[in-house]
Amino acid sequence: MVTDVLSKTEKKTNKEKCTIDLSHVTVSFGHKVIHRDLTFSVAEGELLGIIGPNGAGKTTLLRMLLGLLKPEKGSITICGKEVRGRGSSLLGYVPQSRLIDPDTPLEAWDFVSFGLNKGFLRPWLTNNERAQIKEIFRLVGAEAYMHKSIGLLSGGERQRLFLAQALLSNPKCLLLDEPTAALDPGSQERIVELVDHVRRQLGITVIFISHDINLIARYADRILYLANGEYALGTRDEVMTAEVLSRLYRMPTEVIRSEGKIIVSTAASKDHASICVHPDSDTF
Repeated sequence: MVTDVLSKTEKKTNKEKCTIDLSHVTVSFGHKVIHRDLTFSVAEGELLGIIGPNGAGKTTLLRMLLGLLKPEKGSITICGKEVRGRGSSLLGYVPQSRLIDPDTPLEAWDFVSFGLNKGFLRPWLTNNERAQIKEIFRLVGAEAYMHKSIGLLSGGERQRLFLAQALLSNPKCLLLDEPTAALDPGSQERIVELVDHVRRQLGITVIFISHDINLIARYADRILYLANGEYALGTRDEVMTAEVLSRLYRMPTEVIRSEGKIIVSTAASKDHASICVHPDSDTF
């Protein structure tokens, strides 16, 4: 069963100029259904947070949006154009932090410029292109190390460069695949705050996969919770309920708020339980 909790943002979707629309999307690997009849829209300028257990299909969803994977059924459209292949200029992609050798002889400036030149480093740039790159560095707060070696930068600093690189193509939507996973709590907060600032400044849409409901809920307009081929869509308080999560996990589930944290407990039997702890954003 699908739970789709409509919010005011959802009701306004059709009035927006550019939306992301998934209609009855189904995809499976072997005999396992990853997404079943996935149907929702993301409004222009909205920040949609995606959470769920490992294997729930969070990255698979991004791959379909990027045109790297075709759904078995259904359709995906971005700004009215159906996704039929990879390489859409409408999208910018920010991956998880990658391991980079400290001895990598590549300046931050050159790394970011790859986003302008489709992955290639040119020995020359026009004045307009240089101005564009400088503006992106300013926007993501990375001006201080634009000429430093990328191998010597911290994880948080590198994530700012990934974001800058993705923004150079002037996308309508940013897709972020757990970009804070390898960062310390302080850096995680600063990166999500930066993403929210950028989307408000540029008016772009953001789809942000996160493992931390507390972190993403402070900035997301809505939460998409994926599990067992099903989904729930709404605000944090609409989605993080025992009724909704019991449907997703297909077993009795408790949602407990205790000492500033959301604790989700699923039990297949009296003798076995799985517990997931989500810090409660109300404490911040």
